[in-house]
Amino acid sequence: MTIFGYNGKVLHIDLGAERFEVEEPDENFWRLYGGGGALAAYYLLNKTPRGLDAFDPQNLLIFTSSVVAGQPYAGLARFTVAGKSPLTGGIGEARCEGPFGAKLKASGYDAIVIRGAAKRPVWISITEGDVVFRDASKLWGQKVQATVDALERELGTDFSSAVIGPAGENRVRYASVVSERSYQASRAGMGAVMGSKLLKALTVCGDKLPAVADTPRCETMTASYSHRMLKNPLTRWQLDPPGFSAWVQLHGLDAALCSYNYRDTAFPGADNFAPDEFMRFYRHDGICPGCPNACIKFFATDDVGFDSRAGAFHQEITGALGPNLGISDLEALVKANILCNEYGLDPDSLGYTLSMAMECIDLGIIDEVQAETSLRFGNAQSLLDIIPRIATRHGFGDLLAEGVARAAAAIGPGAEKYAMHVKGLEMVPFEPRSQTNLALGYAVASVGPRYDICEHDWDFDTQVGWSHSLDSSRTIGITERVGMGDLSPDKVRNFKALNTIWSAADALDISLFAIAPTRVFTLDEMAELLAAVTGWETSSYEIMRLGERRNHLMRVYNLREGLTAADDRLPDRFFDEAVPDGPWSGTVIDRSKFEEAILTYYRMMGWNDQGHPILETLIDHKIAWAFYDPSA
Repeated sequence: MTIFGYNGKVLHIDLGAERFEVEEPDENFWRLYGGGGALAAYYLLNKTPRGLDAFDPQNLLIFTSSVVAGQPYAGLARFTVAGKSPLTGGIGEARCEGPFGAKLKASGYDAIVIRGAAKRPVWISITEGDVVFRDASKLWGQKVQATVDALERELGTDFSSAVIGPAGENRVRYASVVSERSYQASRAGMGAVMGSKLLKALTVCGDKLPAVADTPRCETMTASYSHRMLKNPLTRWQLDPPGFSAWVQLHGLDAALCSYNYRDTAFPGADNFAPDEFMRFYRHDGICPGCPNACIKFFATDDVGFDSRAGAFHQEITGALGPNLGISDLEALVKANILCNEYGLDPDSLGYTLSMAMECIDLGIIDEVQAETSLRFGNAQSLLDIIPRIATRHGFGDLLAEGVARAAAAIGPGAEKYAMHVKGLEMVPFEPRSQTNLALGYAVASVGPRYDICEHDWDFDTQVGWSHSLDSSRTIGITERVGMGDLSPDKVRNFKALNTIWSAADALDISLFAIAPTRVFTLDEMAELLAAVTGWETSSYEIMRLGERRNHLMRVYNLREGLTAADDRLPDRFFDEAVPDGPWSGTVIDRSKFEEAILTYYRMMGWNDQGHPILETLIDHKIAWAFYDPSA
């Protein structure tokens, strides 16, 4: 049978033995798992033993595309890096944009599953199906730009790369994998897993993508997207420089702004993050092959030592390293972003690890003299100084390299109160006390807190929500607005729908910035694009089922690895300390209502009251093999 849109091949690599083999699952397999995190969860459940340490050679490092991703059409430039997270002990999933996804698909494989650890630093080169193991000893210790420069001297420029910097080599628990010099797969510590395998780089090369079933249809949909994105306020915001990185100066007007480790919401320097200020550092748009909506922008300074090629800037860093650290110096933030991309550090995890330390120094829990650090809220230079110390595990940086949960536990009594994390993964800079969709998502998501776990409550608020936000949301059952702070069963129902559609997008590696419910492509058009690429007779129903199946598989994996319903919680600060000022002054999350909302969500998902997917739910999704009974 002819396969369209994807290769139908999974490459399995054993690093220790420097061997590989190719698996070719049938079409039913691809329809069940799609790609992305769903595919990764399948392999983690089936190919790794329970209780494995994330740095054990038997852990898997999985680079995966999907049945549609990597093709040169709107929204299809993403890929996923996954494995067991060294931060949470559960599933780690990091998604990434940029050119790498297309080259991954053109390499001849839809997923690359890497196990084992090399005997020396290696780099894997894949060209149109051929796999070569190369010595990377001379690359070990190099930052990202120097590494890619060296790869180009060997290969030319017609390839894509995914590499680690010194942070990954030194197993900093929140190290990232960096593709194409600047695009980070930045959550859950996948760079540290890559470093534990002594894998410095993965390069992929190829010019021949799998044929799609209906090229004219794909091209027509992309042309339609190009026209409609100019009229959608969210995609237009992403498109026009400086893009969605400039949000801090407006966010506190309607929702609470995260400042000073979630201790405050006021931030006097917010105007320093206005669009005109960003434009002083704007260099160019990032390129995602085939997608007209250039979401990622590059920002840089002219200072020596801050390579502009590392300037890709995501919106979380603005909050995590700006107001969260009390830093209003935008130039310093631009430099810090380049350092994160050079050393391979997740800016969110970095930000909340540092803000914990800063608050503990303020309170005298940490002696800054003994720690040999000048970390203080508002001290921009201390941020720039600590990044290389963390990446190389030097001095106090060695402790901070463990992530906020482990660092706070090591610091001792009092520090854990100020560690803003869920399941061991650091928070992101969007306030859950004023946006309860996000609060639920941060708590129950198997992957931990993520700013794009679902569409934000602001979009659907009764007072300030986007005028267009209900248009395609009605197709997933959201027919009326619910206030940002609401915690009723209606809000839980809306959260489940919003999370499910984006979970499906993550399984298909479709960019969330292109799709329903508030951007250009509707849910039906997502199905139309899937059909045009693969030739499948499909539907929006199949897509939503894929989103639920991914959530079930990830949940089972986490349960197997020892995470329980008790881990579906938020830091106590959000329940015990009220938002201090602004429009949400006095607001806390009601703990009992929140616990009831989580229970409601479990039941809506077909899980029992302990958060375990019941057998019948898994049978319904054709994954009964995944049933896990902790008491057995």
